[in-house]
Amino acid sequence: MLTYGLDGVLVMDELENLATNGNIGAEYCLAVAYHEGKSVSRDRAEAVKWYLRAGQKGHLEAQYWLCIIYREGIGVESNALESLYWCRRAAKKKHPKALYALGQWYYGGYDRNMHTDYLRAYVWFSRAVIAGEVGAQDMIDLLEEQMTDLQVLEAKKIMERNLP
Repeated sequence: MLTYGLDGVLVMDELENLATNGNIGAEYCLAVAYHEGKSVSRDRAEAVKWYLRAGQKGHLEAQYWLCIIYREGIGVESNALESLYWCRRAAKKKHPKALYALGQWYYGGYDRNMHTDYLRAYVWFSRAVIAGEVGAQDMIDLLEEQMTDLQVLEAKKIMERNLP
C-alpha cells in the first residue's frame, strides 16, 4: 500500500522503493509524479521511463499516457508508430480515451502521413461512445455527414459483428 504524508503528498522514498521493486501501481504513480512535477522536480524523461515499466506490465493508464507522450513528443521524440502501438494496447482493453484517439488517428487528426479511413474512424469512435467517451458521438455525427449511406451501414455492420 502506498503511504501518504500528513499533507497528502506521497512519501517519495517509499514510492520509489516500491517502484524499483516492480510494483506496477507505484511505477505508474512515480511516472505521474515526474510527469506533473508533484513532490519531485518535473522530469519528463524519468516519467517516460516509469510509464514504460508500468505500461509493459499492462497498466492501462500508463499505456494510454504512452500513446499521448509519443504522439506529442513529451520527454521523447514524437513517434507515430510508438504512439499507435500504445494506443492500440490501451484500446484493446476498452480505454475510452484510447478508443477515441484511435478514431482520431484514422480520421486523420494526428498524422498527415497516415491515410484517412473514415470507416475505421467510425468504428473506433463508436466503440468510444459505448465506453462512455464524451465527444465521440460528435465525431460520429461529423463522419455521417462525410460518409455515404453505404459506408455508414458497412461501419455499423462491423460494429455488430465485433460487439459481445
